[in-house]
Amino acid sequence: MSLRRTTYDVGVILGALKVPYTITSVIKNITTQYIMEDFGVVVSVITPGDYTLIRERVDDLFKSYSPLYISEKDNLNEKRYEIIWTLMQSGYMKWLRLSYPAQFPNILDAGNLGNLIIDERLYRWDNKAKFKYLIQDNLEAKQVGFRRMLTHDPSFFDYMP
Repeated sequence: MSLRRTTYDVGVILGALKVPYTITSVIKNITTQYIMEDFGVVVSVITPGDYTLIRERVDDLFKSYSPLYISEKDNLNEKRYEIIWTLMQSGYMKWLRLSYPAQFPNILDAGNLGNLIIDERLYRWDNKAKFKYLIQDNLEAKQVGFRRMLTHDPSFFDYMP
């Protein structure tokens, strides 16, 4: 896939996530940055050989942002979830739930996102004793279903460790 196509596809992914962003380029004609100021996330679309140069520039210009890098060789489906997990660490799901309350359950249902969020949490907690309560809570949510969990706890999907 070309850099231009990857840049377009990342824009489509962010549009589907309904996240507000601006576009810039820290190095013209070599990279594109999607800046999500509300969540402190910057996604850079790069060619693999330019990673070091672009990372240094992004680190300088966006010091307190969480950076993500996507190249034309990356699997965009995997990167889409990486974008979601990073956004979630900054409050994205709470924002989404409050901004689109009627569509929120459908968004969680689309592509099985609700279960994928639970699976990612369980992976990150890695069955560690200090997360026992949270692990049990998420395992229970998998059993009862995310819609029932939302009825019981509307903020259940608001965070990602």
